[in-house]
Amino acid sequence: MKIDYINGLLQTSITITYKGKSIVIDKLVIDTGASHSLLSADIVSLIDVFFENSDEIVNSYGIGGEESSYRKMFQRVQLGDFEILNFKLDIGALHEHLDIHGLIGLDLLIAANMIIDLNKLAIYPAIIN
Repeated sequence: MKIDYINGLLQTSITITYKGKSIVIDKLVIDTGASHSLLSADIVSLIDVFFENSDEIVNSYGIGGEESSYRKMFQRVQLGDFEILNFKLDIGALHEHLDIHGLIGLDLLIAANMIIDLNKLAIYPAIIN
C-alpha cells in the first residue's frame, strides 16, 4: 500500500466499518510514537459513530499535553491488504490547524504486523511462515 510523504509526515488511508457502514479515511499519519490509533470524531460521524455512555474514555499524553478520547469497537478495519475484525480504535478531536484525519499508531501497526518501507514509500504486512 502506498504511503504519501506530505509536509514531513507519512500518510496513508484505512477503511473502517461500523454497524454495517463503511468509510475510507485518508490523511492518516503513520505515527510509530503513538501507542494507539486515533481517528477524527468529525470524520467518523459520517458513518454515525458518536460517543455513547458505555464507551471507554482514554487519556493520552504527548508533547502537546493531555488529550481525552473515547474508544469504539469497529467491525472491520482494513489497512492495505490487511483486514482485522472487531478492533478498537480511539476517537477524538484533532487540532484544527492540522490537515489530517487521525493517526495510525502502534496498536494497529503491530496487530497488522506491518513493515514500513521508507525506500519505496510503502506499507505492507510481513509474511509469516
